[in-house]
Amino acid sequence: MENGFQIWSFNGKLIYKISKDHFYQFQWRPRPPSLLTPEKEEDISKNLKRYSKKYEQEDLDVSNQVGELERKRRTQLQEEWQGWVAKWKQLHEEERAYRMELRGGEESDKEEEAEYKEIEAEELVDVTEEIVAFDLDQE
Repeated sequence: MENGFQIWSFNGKLIYKISKDHFYQFQWRPRPPSLLTPEKEEDISKNLKRYSKKYEQEDLDVSNQVGELERKRRTQLQEEWQGWVAKWKQLHEEERAYRMELRGGEESDKEEEAEYKEIEAEELVDVTEEIVAFDLDQE
């Protein structure tokens, strides 16, 4: 490749190509200068294992603390849920007792076991008498 740059898509299609004279370096996102002195950077690179153990332990402590908070939150949510379910079960039992009282001791919660009585009531609304002539001599 000559001096310049090319940009490709994820599937290998050339999107953009620029050729520039005296083009030697392209920084996509240049990094800011380090806040550490060169001596401090060298010290860190020499003692990286010691620092990494220290920070891994701190990370583990934070992770355990977060895990404990999450467990407490979940336990609290589960207790709230169980309290809510217990309240609704108690309310359902109270309503069930009231329904049984209204139905004379018959339970209405289990409809598949219920026995139904079909009662038909007939009511005479109107009677009309009509005299029809009947002839036997038609043939």
